[in-house]
Amino acid sequence: MDAEVFLTHSNLSDDDVQGRTVIVIDVLRACSTIVTALERGARAVLPVLDMAQAGKLAANLDPDVYRLGGERNGEKIEGYHLGNSPPDYTREQVDGRDVILNTTNGTRALRQAQKASTLIAACFLNAGRVADFVRRTSESVTIVCAGQRNRLSLEDTLCAGLLLDRIWQGEEPRPVTDSAHTAYTVYNTDRNNLDSALRGANHAEWLAAQGYEADLDYCFRTDALPVLPYYTDNRLRLYEDVVSNN
Repeated sequence: MDAEVFLTHSNLSDDDVQGRTVIVIDVLRACSTIVTALERGARAVLPVLDMAQAGKLAANLDPDVYRLGGERNGEKIEGYHLGNSPPDYTREQVDGRDVILNTTNGTRALRQAQKASTLIAACFLNAGRVADFVRRTSESVTIVCAGQRNRLSLEDTLCAGLLLDRIWQGEEPRPVTDSAHTAYTVYNTDRNNLDSALRGANHAEWLAAQGYEADLDYCFRTDALPVLPYYTDNRLRLYEDVVSNN
């Protein structure tokens, strides 16, 4: 399979994603939050670029049918219902509601990739479901790591490598792009000590220092939630719901 990896989303253009299946990864924590919200009954997650866009969307909705969620510098945005800790997205909070999500890296990466032929959100929680879907439906895939403030983040790179390992079924094809080879190699170097490698990542260490170690425990669980968030009409919905309504 033709595979490309962007180790950050900062230089991603429309030409890079058009006509391709695109997987956006933000392990800590936007895509883990998206997967969790949808698994717990949210109707949709609407990724936005900033507070202005979030406020505009919220102004057009009944207050009972949405939740504002997101963070800046890792902390919940003042006035929002929820931050960016996936476990906070309980069924009581999100079931039957839309989630308007505004984060530093992940939601921006999703918006930047919205011209893709197929766009899905991935993390460790749903890695198996994503890899199975791509292997069955796609001939070309682009994996976009959200990164951390326009820099590589190890946790996203490792997740990209895990996805490639599963998509390629453990055998790296030739030829392969340098970035895809890098992600695949980094994952295979650390796969036997994956939890230790993930917890040693700069972003993970920073979150732990801020008191979010429970989020790391949650987000680093591989294949815990077999959910496929599928982007359509400016929102992410469960793939099954999109298909059933078409």
